[in-house]
Amino acid sequence: MQDRMQSDSRLLSLVYGAVFGTLFPLFFFAARSFTRRERGHETADQIANAFMTLRPKYLEAILANTAQVLGLRPTHPDVERTAREMVRQHARAWVDFFFFGQRDPEAALANFASIEGLERLDGAIAEGRGAILLTAHAGNYELGGLLVRARGLRIHAVYKPDRFEAVERLRERLRNQGGVVGLPVDGVGFSTLPLVRLLREGQLVGMQGDRDFSLNGVSVPFFGRPVPFPRGPWELAAMTGAPIVTSFFFADEAGRFHARFGEPIWIRGGRGERMAEIEAGLRAYVADLEALIRQHPSQWYCFYPFWDDPLRT
Repeated sequence: MQDRMQSDSRLLSLVYGAVFGTLFPLFFFAARSFTRRERGHETADQIANAFMTLRPKYLEAILANTAQVLGLRPTHPDVERTAREMVRQHARAWVDFFFFGQRDPEAALANFASIEGLERLDGAIAEGRGAILLTAHAGNYELGGLLVRARGLRIHAVYKPDRFEAVERLRERLRNQGGVVGLPVDGVGFSTLPLVRLLREGQLVGMQGDRDFSLNGVSVPFFGRPVPFPRGPWELAAMTGAPIVTSFFFADEAGRFHARFGEPIWIRGGRGERMAEIEAGLRAYVADLEALIRQHPSQWYCFYPFWDDPLRT
């Protein structure tokens, strides 16, 4: 869950740590024995429904975000339906990650109904400057590593560790099995030097571009209201000459996966032009993300008030 919504109660934190420390390993081992992932989805739905009942402050934040996305009042029936579906989709994404992460990569690849733009990624890599695959907390981005691995490539994923150690241990284990190298950051003191080195070696770096953990982002209109987005990926692109390739992964109503890689975005201008290019690239990314969320509003996962971030008040 989000640090922004974390309770100040030490006792409550201990209780949640114990719950998630038990629940996620159980899901992990159960997913290995499932013959059909739908069995896991059914259990995930029940847990999601219970979570919304027990933690109404999260549901309140989700309703506010969903209302902004849909352009409706928070009490509208479509807002509540979509918000509740988002929590279920998030739980199902974990099940899918556990299910496919413990099987041959071909099992997950066979479940992709469409993969758009792989030639764009190949073209960016051919430039020899590496590439930054920029995704978001949407769909099942964890499975993107399997697509990259299937092409004989490895991705180094920058991520903010989950506050529950049991969750992060399982996530890291599955990433390693999928050929993804995790690069943890705390949102404060992370050095860009390892990323610069990797990109200059022609490697792939995966980043998420929809949450401004450093609180120094660039404000961009998003569903009608300005909100800061992180500048880190864009400054890294400017520093190294590596292109940014937007990478989004979503599921359809039948549970089949869809992947889309965007046109490479280069930040190549001189010092005086750099900020203008960064802002233009960021706006293009945000517009692309907004278009995809409009198509799949229940698959953008944010459990804190995105437009009214409590850390900014």
